[in-house]
Amino acid sequence: MTDLHEVAKAFRDSMPAKGHVSVFRIDQLDRIGIPVVQANLILPDEPATIGYGYGFEPIEGEVGALGELCEEVHVHAWVRRAERILGSYAELVRRHGARAVVDPLTLCLPAGSPWSDDMPLTWVWGQRLSGEPILVPREWVAAYPYQLGEEKARLIMPITNGLGAGFDLPHAIAHGLMELLQRDGNVVTYRALDQGVAVEPDAVEEPEVAALLDRLRGLGIDVRIKLACTDFGIPNLYVVGDDRGTPTVPIQVTSCGEAAHPDRARSLRKALVEFCGSRSRKAATHGPIDTVTAALPRDYVERQMDVAMIEDEENRALDSMAEWVGQDAAELRRRLAGSVFSERRRVRFSDLPTVPAASIADSRARLALLTERLAAEGLEPIIVDCSPAQGPVKVVKTIVPGLESETMSYHRIGWRGVRRLRARGDRLILDAPRDGARRVRLRPGDEALCGGPAWFDAAEADRIVGTLYPLYRESGPFAAQLHRRRRAA
Repeated sequence: MTDLHEVAKAFRDSMPAKGHVSVFRIDQLDRIGIPVVQANLILPDEPATIGYGYGFEPIEGEVGALGELCEEVHVHAWVRRAERILGSYAELVRRHGARAVVDPLTLCLPAGSPWSDDMPLTWVWGQRLSGEPILVPREWVAAYPYQLGEEKARLIMPITNGLGAGFDLPHAIAHGLMELLQRDGNVVTYRALDQGVAVEPDAVEEPEVAALLDRLRGLGIDVRIKLACTDFGIPNLYVVGDDRGTPTVPIQVTSCGEAAHPDRARSLRKALVEFCGSRSRKAATHGPIDTVTAALPRDYVERQMDVAMIEDEENRALDSMAEWVGQDAAELRRRLAGSVFSERRRVRFSDLPTVPAASIADSRARLALLTERLAAEGLEPIIVDCSPAQGPVKVVKTIVPGLESETMSYHRIGWRGVRRLRARGDRLILDAPRDGARRVRLRPGDEALCGGPAWFDAAEADRIVGTLYPLYRESGPFAAQLHRRRRAA
C-alpha cells in the first residue's frame, strides 16, 4: 500500500467500533509551519489513547498519528485476549526448556530488583524471528500499566518502547527494532547525562531538511543536532533547540526529536521533524487549558478532561511536570544549559556511518540489516505479533534481550549500560556496595562482559536528574494543569 491516504484510512478502519476517533492538526500551537497531527481514541471507562504524527505534508502527519494510535490500541487488545501462563522462570524452564523462556536477567531489570527465578510471573507467548516460540513476561508487552488490568506490574513500568506498525510484518518489526536501538543508544548519553557531542551539518543530503534547519534558525530557534552514539554502525541522533523567539508556551524550549536509522539522512530527517512535532505536542499536552481550548476542537478538550485520570498518573512525573509548567522560558533554559544545550565537542555529519538509502528501501532488506547488526553483538529479537485479526494492519511489540532503556528514570540497567558507564569512569557505577547503591542484576556471564559485578548509585542518579525528570517521563494530557488547579483550590 503506497498511497498515504489509503494507509491512513486502513489504520483508522482498524479502530474498535465502539470507540470515538478524532483526528486533527495541532501545529497552530506553534509558529514553525510543519504539519503536526493528533489522533485520539476514547473508549468507555479507559484513559484516552493518543497518537502523534508529523511530516512535511499533512498526510504524513496523519499517517504517523494513526499508526502510533494503532500500535497502542492493538497491543492493548492483544494483551487482554492473549493466553496467560502463570509460573516462575525456573518452573517454566523445567516445563518448556531454557530456550523457550526468556531470562528476565537479560531484560534490563531495575538495579536492586527483587526478581528471583522462583518468583511467579504472568507470561505470554512471543516468537523468535525464526518462528520458534518463546515465553516473555506479560509486562514487557503492555505499553502502559493500565493495560495489564492488574494492581501493578511486578518488575518494570510497562512502556511503549519497541512498538511497530505497518502493512507487512518486516516493516513493523524493523520500525520497532529501530526504536529499541534509539532508546538503547541514548539511555546514558543525553538529557541529564548529555555528553555534549554536537553534529556539524556539513553535508545535509535532503534539500527540504536543509531548508527546515534554516527556517528554524530564522525564527530565533537555536536548533542543534546532537549525537548519542554510533553503536551497531547506526547514527543515533537527537535534535534540540533553544527558542529565543516567542514560544507559545515556555515548555516548548524543552522539546526534542530522536532517531536511529542506518541511513544517516533518514535519521536526521526523522529527528528534526520529530523535534518540530514535539513543540506542538508539548503545547497541546501541557499548555494552559485556556490556550489549548482556544486552539483545539472543544469536543476533544471536554472529552479528554472527562477521562483524565490524575489518580492513575505516576506521582513523580505528575508533580515534576506540574512544577515545570509553572516556569517561564528563562528558567527552563537555565535548567537545560549544562546538559541538553551543552556542547563539548563536534563531529561532522559527513563522517557519520551510513548505508545507501536504496539498499534498505525494501522492508525485508531493512530488517535483514538490523538483525545482522544485532547478531554481530550476540543479540536476537523476540517478536510479539499483536496484529488485529481482520484487515491489512500489522502491529508488533519487539523485545531484544540485552538492549536497554529507562536507566535514569526507573534505574533499569544491564551489562551494556554498566560497560558504557565504566568506560567513561562515570560515578554512577560502583565496584562495591554502599548506601544508595543497588546491585545490577545480571547473569554471571554478562557480568564478565562488563568487567565484573556492579552497583548502580540510584540515589546519585536521582540527584543528577533532579528537576529534569519531565525530560524522561511526562504526565498525560491536561494532567499537570489540572493538578495545579486542584492544588490552587
